[in-house]
Amino acid sequence: MLSPAEFVRKVALLQIGAIALATEKVEQLLKELEEKGKLSEQEAKKFLAELKQNLEKQKEQVAKEVEKVLKEMNLVTREEFEALKEELEALKAKLAELEKRLSDKGE
Repeated sequence: MLSPAEFVRKVALLQIGAIALATEKVEQLLKELEEKGKLSEQEAKKFLAELKQNLEKQKEQVAKEVEKVLKEMNLVTREEFEALKEELEALKAKLAELEKRLSDKGE
C-alpha cells in the first residue's frame, strides 16, 4: 500500500504527465490545421505560446497544492529531515565526548 506522501507524489506526476500529453496533442493539431491552411503560422505560434504559458501556471499550481497537502499531512520535508539528522549527529558526538570524559575521570 502506498504511503500518503507517495500517493500525493504519484497523483502530481500523473497530472503533470497529462499536461505534457495534452500539450503534445495540441501541438500536433495546430500543425495539422496549419498544413490544411485553416490556421496561419502566426496564429498557431501565438496560440501555442499562450497554451504553454497557461500550462506552466498549472504546473506551478499543482506543485503548490502538493506542498500544501504534504504540510497538512504534517510530514517533514527533505530539508527538515536533513537538519534533524545533522543535529542528531552533533548530539551523538557531544554524548560520546562526555562519556569519554566521565570514563577518564573514573579511572
